[in-house]
Amino acid sequence: MNKSVTYVVLALLIASALPLSAQADQSQDIPTNASATGVHNSLVAALAHANLVGTLSGPGPFTVFAPTDQAFTDAGINLNDFDTPEENATLADILLHHVISGSVPAADVKDGMMATMVNGDKVKFTVSNGEVSIGAALVTTPDVLASNGIIHVIDKVLMPPANIPATAQSTGIHNSLVAAVIQADLLSTLEGPGPFTVFAPTDQAFTDAGIDLASLDTPEGKATLSDILLYHVVAADVPAKNVTDCMLAGAANGQQLSFTVGDSVMVNDANVTLTDVITSNGLIHVIDKVLMPTDSPRDIPRTAQCTGIHDSLVAGVVQAELLETLQGPGPFTIFAPTDQAFIDAGIDLAALDTPEGKATLSNILLYH
Repeated sequence: MNKSVTYVVLALLIASALPLSAQADQSQDIPTNASATGVHNSLVAALAHANLVGTLSGPGPFTVFAPTDQAFTDAGINLNDFDTPEENATLADILLHHVISGSVPAADVKDGMMATMVNGDKVKFTVSNGEVSIGAALVTTPDVLASNGIIHVIDKVLMPPANIPATAQSTGIHNSLVAAVIQADLLSTLEGPGPFTVFAPTDQAFTDAGIDLASLDTPEGKATLSDILLYHVVAADVPAKNVTDCMLAGAANGQQLSFTVGDSVMVNDANVTLTDVITSNGLIHVIDKVLMPTDSPRDIPRTAQCTGIHDSLVAGVVQAELLETLQGPGPFTIFAPTDQAFIDAGIDLAALDTPEGKATLSNILLYH
């Protein structure tokens, strides 16, 4: 074989093995680079169909998460199904759900990070074992540089999320919640623009709470049900990363929710079992108990713990095995010595960590 031909063949083989970022033409815009990859024909055709080529050829910068042709096939998207202005608007919404206004290189993505897409909906990133995912899609080739932004190749089409009630309905474990929302005439509220954060009890949580929707199907019952449900709603975005220990948040019924952050996250006495389910009008956090409205979401030990000046008292209560007692129904009135008071009294909890010492400590604490 002629040496020059051999070199050309080798060069082509090497080029085909290179990642897209190495072959991208940084002097060309995003649509031009996408059309040159050979695996984004469906994306480019969809952009043209939705009249978005001009937008993504603009100055930007944009970050585009670009599904491959296979991803479009897997999603069952057929451009022939998008003929009317309404259908084209739907297609544009899907495509703009893949675009961030601004440059987001892979190195800037952190686990749990959220971003707002150009269509207004949010997405959540996952970083695990060196791999980046956006929603359910894996980033297979990051940082394809273009003249007006960055392309990250992904293996799935990202579908814009539904609203809170529709998302809850789709989980299969929130049928009671959705039925209650409808019965309490709150469906249109929670389908509204929001943003809302909903702490969503599972069907099992409704069963455990003994809530019988049939018995609440009266005007008075609906008012009670509405109050319970609105105690699970905060009229704002409250992502998990913003929740801190001892934080309070105002629920939509006017009462306070209390948060505990340790090895897990709790809201009042419910465990948060799944966080940051993104919807079109807010967030859902799944919880394992129904929250009953209360003006005092914290019991006495938790209230003391959150003051910041009663750590010694709480530690003493735990050591004296009085925690369960003081978390009970009560009512109790506690005269709570501060940490400085414990120091001034010379009480050394370590020295009282014996059966006799615990009995002495219990006697002291119960005297309060």
